This record gives sequence, C-alpha cells and structure tokens, in this order.
Amino acid sequence: MSHSQDIDGARKPATVVPAPDPNTDTGAVHCADPRARILDALIATVAYRGYDRTTVERVLQTADVPGAVFDEHFQNKEDCFLQALDAMVERLHSSVLEQFDRTAPWPERVRKGLKALLAALASDPEAARVGMVECLSAGPDAGERYRQTISAFVPLLEEGRRHAAYPEHLPPQTSEAVVGGIASILHRRVLEERTPELPLLLGDLVYFALVPYMGHHRAITAAGIETPPRVAAP
Repeated sequence: MSHSQDIDGARKPATVVPAPDPNTDTGAVHCADPRARILDALIATVAYRGYDRTTVERVLQTADVPGAVFDEHFQNKEDCFLQALDAMVERLHSSVLEQFDRTAPWPERVRKGLKALLAALASDPEAARVGMVECLSAGPDAGERYRQTISAFVPLLEEGRRHAAYPEHLPPQTSEAVVGGIASILHRRVLEERTPELPLLLGDLVYFALVPYMGHHRAITAAGIETPPRVAAP
C-alpha cells in the first residue's frame, strides 16, 4: 500500500521474509530475492543498532549481498529505509484488514481492528520498533510516513459520530486525537521493549476508542471490561 493510502484500500503486501537474529547482527538473510534480503537486513539492523548507527555496509553484511545489488535497488540508506517502512505498513494494514468485518457492528469492528493491530505488532517486535520508534528519528520523510500511517485509522473511528448521543458536541478532531493517543501509548510500550505485552491492552484501548462516542457505560460494555482502564496517559 502506498503510504498515503487509507486502511480501506490496502494492496497485496510485499514479500518480506523473517529477519536475522538481532543478537548476532551478522547472520545472512536467506531469500532468493536480494532486494527482500536487503530490506529484512535493514529492519533487523535498525531494530538492533538504531537508525543513526546503521550503515549500508552493515546491512550488506547481514543480507550477504554485494554493494552493486544495493545500488541497483536503492539510492542510499534513507531510500532503503523508506522502502522497508512502506513494506511494513503494507503488511500491517493487510493483517488488520484480514480481521476487519464490514458487516459487524461498529464497536465490534473497532475491537477487531485493534486486536489485529496489537497482535501484528506483538508478533514482530523488530518491525514494531522500526515502525514506531526509529522512524521518528530517520528524517522528515520517514516521520511523514508515520503520521500518514496513523491517520489511516482515523476514518474507522469517525464512524462513531453516528453512535454519539450528541454528535454536534464532539470537536472535529476527536477521532484524530483518539488515534494519536493510542499511538502514543503503543509507542511508549515499544520504546520500553514491552512489545509482546501489547495484546494485554486490548480492553483498555477499545474503551478509549469508544468512550467519546458511546459514553462510559456503553463503552465499558462494548470493550468487555468491568472496571475503567488503568493504562497510563500518553
């Protein structure tokens, strides 16, 4: 999916193979497609070393491909990073869309979408760190990718206005603020290397997403929790 494409228009994701062991930072990525090997190597290296300390030479060593192959597909490290980021966004949106049932009631669709998002992030901590932490220090283009990825989820919440008792009282930026708040909570957990715990936040995050539109009691019921959420504010 193009980084500007919203969640309802995902294309078939790019092929990305499992990344090498970040503890070694030197293992070759075994894949017939050298471009995919470079992208995977870059994700693993950036997750382990950080974007600033990642070099093209280290990525080539991990991918086990010659420099000429890199030059054939990428202009520089930033271009390689942006292409890797785009591939990751495609996979993420595809994972969410697979669980997104348009026939279900809106609160259930919000819950399923968040559940798929949390599961996708938790299943690949390296990609989660690259996409939610390192991209924010990888230049303005990467930062814009991040903002556009987050904003793609706004339309899903915007449907909640039809469920609000007094939609005219909701500020125009309500959905954007809710999505930004959820993204901030996820960013903090990933930064703290607590990515595998993300699925545990499902009930609380569903409540946060629904409460501006449905009110406290209805949101609690729809979120499937018995007490108000305890997640720290972003």
